[in-house]
Amino acid sequence: MSSNKAILYNFNPEEINWKFKVIKSNRRMKLYIKMTKAETAQYEELSSAAKPPEMSNDQFAKILFYKGIDSFMSQLTEHIEKLPQEEKDKLVAEAKGETTKPDPTREDLAALGKKPFESDDSES
Repeated sequence: MSSNKAILYNFNPEEINWKFKVIKSNRRMKLYIKMTKAETAQYEELSSAAKPPEMSNDQFAKILFYKGIDSFMSQLTEHIEKLPQEEKDKLVAEAKGETTKPDPTREDLAALGKKPFESDDSES
């Protein structure tokens, strides 16, 4: 039984050796991806097979980029949902900037050259 389905590329993240260059300014970001000749050919094949003629190459690349982010975030959310509750709580605390780190001891403060109960604000 034959199938009309064609495999354009088998994606293996461990084999990616792309070089990325990100340039950020106040309101914009440019992302440069340096690909090998084979990777470029695969991208061009994907583009010719999937990109509508009226869509620009820039628009198509943006869609692929954001679809990739969306897929990554879905996988990350699924992974977090499978974690035990204590691990989830720890991740949420870290994301909020809350740490479970104990208060510094006198020795820790002495190593930093501070007196006990001296706050970081007193240095200003």
